[in-house]
Amino acid sequence: MSLSKLSLSPFSPPSSTLAHVNRVLSSCSGQDKVFMLMAYGAKVLDFGLRHPSVSTKSRRDLAERVSKLGALIGDARVLYRLFGLFPILQWAQSLNDPASAPKDKWLKVIQRVQVWSMLVYYPLEHYYYLAGKGVFKASAKKISDIAIWSCRFWAAYVALQVAHNLRSRALLTRARVALAQSRKTKLQAGESVTKEDVEEEKREIKRIEKEQEGLRRDAWVQAGYLPLTMHWSLPNGLLPDPVYVGLCGSLAAVHGLIGVWKGTA
Repeated sequence: MSLSKLSLSPFSPPSSTLAHVNRVLSSCSGQDKVFMLMAYGAKVLDFGLRHPSVSTKSRRDLAERVSKLGALIGDARVLYRLFGLFPILQWAQSLNDPASAPKDKWLKVIQRVQVWSMLVYYPLEHYYYLAGKGVFKASAKKISDIAIWSCRFWAAYVALQVAHNLRSRALLTRARVALAQSRKTKLQAGESVTKEDVEEEKREIKRIEKEQEGLRRDAWVQAGYLPLTMHWSLPNGLLPDPVYVGLCGSLAAVHGLIGVWKGTA
């Protein structure tokens, strides 16, 4: 991700990097990842500003403002997810279409279970969020219990995504080996390898490498999400300090944002 050619001056010629930034910020996923990085990054910055080795009154005041901004952004992200159920329903429908559903039966099974975990997660999140704002009447304990169960279904989705990535990686490795074996078999049989064959092999290798790169990036995203979701799935939490929440969330946000950046190139 390079911003070296980014120009924000209204007197500069058109900037391709600025156009790219606009494409990222115009997408729902891009906006969410930027806000996510700001919200979780605020927790890390708050910890740094309050640390005894550097803390001063002015820095503690700044930390307070940063913390409030992070909380506001975090609240807004939950509000924006009130429409999150619709993409999940679209995903569920796509699994019923042979043209768009995964060809591998295990990937298809994993995705179906992921869909159901999200179909439970979103209504629970919507309820506890709106109840916390007074839209629905519920006790503080009930809101807390529903929030925990909501996060448990999110944690299930993340665990399934890890399994999905492992299965996808195995399939890509198998495809790469099969590609090499196919060429070796042709040569052993005395068949000629045409220029078209070589170009097709290069395209397939490029596709496999691109998907492998995406899997590696998503592995980092899930490495951030897994401890977060486990933390929020337990009544007393898992992570000992909010700074760890900030670090895990920032890790997931950065790699998610890189994915959006590359996807909008």
